[in-house]
Amino acid sequence: RNADRYEAEWRAGHPGEEPGPRLRRAWDARAWADARPDKLVPSNGAELTRRWVNELFELGFTPPTSSRAVERLLPGQIDRQAVLTTVLTRLGAARSAWNTADIRGEVELQIASLGVVADPAARTELAEDLTNRVVAACVPLLGRDDVPEHVRALTSRRVLDVEEELTTRLQRRADRPAEPVTLPQDGLDPTQRRVVEALAGYAELLVIEGAAGTGKTATLAAARHELAAWGNELVVVTPTLKAAHVAAHQTGGRAFSAAWLAHQYGFRWDENGAWSRVPHSPHQDARLDYDDVLLIDEAGMLDQDTALALITIADETGANLTMVGDRHQLPAVGRGGVLDLAARWAHPEALLTLDSVHRFTDPKYAALSLLMRTGERRGEVFDTLLGTGRIAIHASEVECQQALATEWLTEGDPPLLVANTREQVAALNALVHDLLVDAGRVDDTTSLTTRAGQRMGIGDQVATRENDRGLGVANRDTWIIESLTEDGGATVTGVRGRRSLPRDYVQLHLELAYATTAHGAQGDTVASAHLLVGDDTGAAAAYVGMTRGRQRNVAHLVADSTDNARRQWIDVFNRDRADLGPTHAAATALDDIDRYGPASRAEVTLQRAALQRALQPASSPRSGSTTPYQTSNSREVGSSVSR
Repeated sequence: RNADRYEAEWRAGHPGEEPGPRLRRAWDARAWADARPDKLVPSNGAELTRRWVNELFELGFTPPTSSRAVERLLPGQIDRQAVLTTVLTRLGAARSAWNTADIRGEVELQIASLGVVADPAARTELAEDLTNRVVAACVPLLGRDDVPEHVRALTSRRVLDVEEELTTRLQRRADRPAEPVTLPQDGLDPTQRRVVEALAGYAELLVIEGAAGTGKTATLAAARHELAAWGNELVVVTPTLKAAHVAAHQTGGRAFSAAWLAHQYGFRWDENGAWSRVPHSPHQDARLDYDDVLLIDEAGMLDQDTALALITIADETGANLTMVGDRHQLPAVGRGGVLDLAARWAHPEALLTLDSVHRFTDPKYAALSLLMRTGERRGEVFDTLLGTGRIAIHASEVECQQALATEWLTEGDPPLLVANTREQVAALNALVHDLLVDAGRVDDTTSLTTRAGQRMGIGDQVATRENDRGLGVANRDTWIIESLTEDGGATVTGVRGRRSLPRDYVQLHLELAYATTAHGAQGDTVASAHLLVGDDTGAAAAYVGMTRGRQRNVAHLVADSTDNARRQWIDVFNRDRADLGPTHAAATALDDIDRYGPASRAEVTLQRAALQRALQPASSPRSGSTTPYQTSNSREVGSSVSR
C-alpha cells in the first residue's frame, strides 16, 4: 500500500510518464522502511528462526502436547448415495443450473472434506464415479442431447419443484383482483397514494416496484398507519437483519429478517442448503393474523427457498402478501427471480409502480438515474455524467484507489465508497485507514489486527459481519471503535448505542467499513457516493452505486482515454449475471447454444418459443403440487422445463 501511494503521488506530478525499475526499487525500499522500521536483518538462519519462534509465542501460539492418529477413510467406505445427495443440494443452493465441470468441482470438495486417503488412480476413479452418478441424477433443462458440455443445462428435481410450488402459490393469490380503499390527499405523490390505498385495502398478492429514491419509506409508513386504523398490521421482512432494523425505525412497525421469521415457523436449513420443517410455536412478535399484510422488502434479493417459506407462512396464517423491490437492482445470491415470478402472475390491478424520484437534490440527475436503471441511451448518459463532473477517469489503478481514499477524507460528510469485489473493498479500506492515521484522526499506537490481516485503531469506522443477538449486533451494522481491551476485544459505538465485542468476535467478524460492495450498499442513502467501475461491474451494481448519494454520485474508471472510458461504461450495462430460476436458466442455456453450440438456429428458435409460452400467465392456477419440503417420487424425472 505504501508503494502504491508513492506511485500515485509520482504519477500526479508526472502525467503521461511511466516509472522505471530503479524508481520502483526505491519505492519498495522506502515502503519497507516506513512500514517495518524495526524489521530484523538477521546475520544467520538460526537467528531468524529464533526470532520467528519468539514472535509466534508472543502472538499466543501454544504447541500441541500430545499426538493424535488421523482417521483414514478409504474409497470403498464412502456412502456414495449420501455424497450424491449432498452435491445436488449444494449445487441447488448456489444456482439454478450447472454443468459437468461444476459437479466435478463440488465432488472434489466433498472428497477432500471426508478425508479420503487413496492412491491417485483410486482417487481419480472415485471422483469420476461420483461425478457420473450426480450427472445421471440431474434433470436436463432442455429436451435435447446435443448440449455442449460447457453450457449450464443441468438442474435437480428439487430446484424445479421449488419454482413450480412458488408459481402455484402465487397464481392462487393472483386469482382475485385487488380492492383498494380511497384515501384523502395526504402529501404523498399520486403513485405513492395509489400504493397506500392498495396496501390499506385488500390484495392477496400485491407487487410494488420502484426505482431508487421514489420514497418507499414514506409510503410504507403511511400504509402502516392506515392499516392500523382498520385493526391490521403491516409486518415487514427483509433479506438482512440490518435492513430490518432500519425498516422498523422508519415505519414504526414490526420488521424482521426473512430468515428469523422463517425459523419461527419451523423452517430449517443446514450448512449445505438442505431445507426441512419441524414442529413450531412462533414467538408472539412473529405471529400474523388474518388480513395482516406480510410485506417482503427488497424482494428481488430474496432466494427462492426463503421466498417459498415466507409465502407458505402467509398462506397458513391468512395474511395478505406484498412484494416490494426493483428488478433493475441487485438480484439474489443464488436462485432468485422471485420478484419476476410475482410480477408475471400478479393481477394487473395489483402490479403498481413508484416512478417519481424524490431522493436527489438535482432533478436532472433524477432523470438520468432512470436511464441508468433501464440501461437506455448509455453513451448519452456517459457524456452527460462526464460533462457534469460525475465521471472521473484515472490513468492507473493505483491513482484511482488513491483518489477514492482521498475523497473519504476531504468531503464534509464521509462518502460511501462502492467497489465490485471484496479484494477492492479491502484495499480501499486499508488505504483510508492509513490516510486517517497519517492525519491523526485514528490512533494507531494501540491497535488490533484481525485474522483477515486488517489493522484497526481507536477512531476507525468498522462493520460487524455476523448477526449476534446476544451482542446486539447485525451483519453490516457500522460502528466507531471507542476503545480496545487488553485481551483483544473492542468497545464500539453507533446509532444503536454502545457494544462490547469480545476478542473472538473481533478477530473473525469485524472489518473496516469505509468501502463496501454493491450488495452492502443497496438500501443505503447518504450525502455522496463514489463507485469504482471495474471489468466485472454489472448493470445492477452500477445502478445501485450511482443512486446512493442524495447530492453527489461519481463513477471512477481506469482508462487511457475518454473514448476507452466511454466504451467501458457502455459495456457495464451489457452485463447481467442474475440467476432468475431454472426457467430463466433454460433460456440462458439456449442463448449460449445459439452463440457457441453446434445446434442450428432453427432448433434454438423453436426451443425459445416453447420457453416463452411456458412463461405466459395461465388461465387458472395449477393445483396438486407437492411441497418441496417433502419427498415426492410421483413426478417424471428427466422432463424438460419447457413442458
